[in-house]
Amino acid sequence: MDNNDRIFVGYGKQINEFYTTLLLTEEDMKNHYFTNKYNGKRQIRLTLGKKRQVDQHGRTHTIWVNDFNTEEQKEGKKPVSAGDHLPF
Repeated sequence: MDNNDRIFVGYGKQINEFYTTLLLTEEDMKNHYFTNKYNGKRQIRLTLGKKRQVDQHGRTHTIWVNDFNTEEQKEGKKPVSAGDHLPF
């Protein structure tokens, strides 16, 4: 996923080496919740990334929806067989 495909939902500002404050936008996140199949709770998977440069508002981090789906990933992979002519 490149930056153009990301759904940004908030920002962060590093306070010191141990703490970063986060500001999330409920309106941007509301359509990205999923129900956890193990415990039935509604959840959202987010990724926090450090910005290359601090912006004009002092924000050092950005937050986006992580839409990685382990079930889809498992279905799309095929095992490698000995006949695939790989060099290793």
